[in-house]
Amino acid sequence: MAKQALLLTLVAGGALTACQSVQTKHAAGADMPPYKGSAAFERMKSLVGKWSAESPEMGKMNTEFRLIAGDSVIEERFAEGIPIEMLSVYHDVSGKLTMTHYCMLRNHPRMKHTKSTADSLTFDLAPTPGLNPAKDKHMHSATYTFIDADHFKLEGVAMENGKPCPCGPPVIFKRK
Repeated sequence: MAKQALLLTLVAGGALTACQSVQTKHAAGADMPPYKGSAAFERMKSLVGKWSAESPEMGKMNTEFRLIAGDSVIEERFAEGIPIEMLSVYHDVSGKLTMTHYCMLRNHPRMKHTKSTADSLTFDLAPTPGLNPAKDKHMHSATYTFIDADHFKLEGVAMENGKPCPCGPPVIFKRK
């Protein structure tokens, strides 16, 4: 019985030490300076949070933007929790905002930020390994329009056989 108690004490102590070392490693990351991205990245960061929208074609949608990787990457889970859920990841490459869109079409077009206005950011297709834009159906561009702190509009353009094809109407999201 004493051996079991000693063994239990050692295991519990080891687990506590492991937890503390994980916390220490995490705390060490706090010493890093805050990440400052491109102007387009910093604009996209304003979308961090949970959003909802109603689409005539897709019904109710929930979307969430999160900062990950030391706040240097924005993860967007589009239409979270329904069969068409998609993931887009935004990060700067050499000071320019890029996006990889993991699509319900089972491809992953890469896009780059190509245009900004006072209230919008537009992304257009960039070279993507394994995607033939002249043939394959894919998301070709996306525009985020910042209406106010609690609303944004998302418009997409899809392409198939090198020509625009239906992608659904623009959708206005509201912050939850």
